[in-house]
Amino acid sequence: MPREDRRVIFDMGETYNALYKLSLKQDGAPTMIPGAIQKIEEDGLDANKINIYLVNPQEGDKAMVTYSRDFIAAALMMYCRGVGIPLPRKASKTVMLDGDRTILRVQC
Repeated sequence: MPREDRRVIFDMGETYNALYKLSLKQDGAPTMIPGAIQKIEEDGLDANKINIYLVNPQEGDKAMVTYSRDFIAAALMMYCRGVGIPLPRKASKTVMLDGDRTILRVQC
């Protein structure tokens, strides 16, 4: 039986928008400062956590927030729905990092 392995690639701005919108909707989620993502990397202690380094160039503020891979995947899926990218419901979805890109991998 054929299988599908697809990658939806997000730049830093798209990733920021997705995370910002979901963090506003979710109670208890860390809130992001206004600005832009400077760097994204896996947490050194927990592979299920991803650290996001933010900077607000207008005010000079810097912050680091940590989200679970599941939260980031949910934010990216919500973003895809908003821009019309179809995602299979039953597919497994994982988040991968590639330099300055965030990748939502969809396998079914």
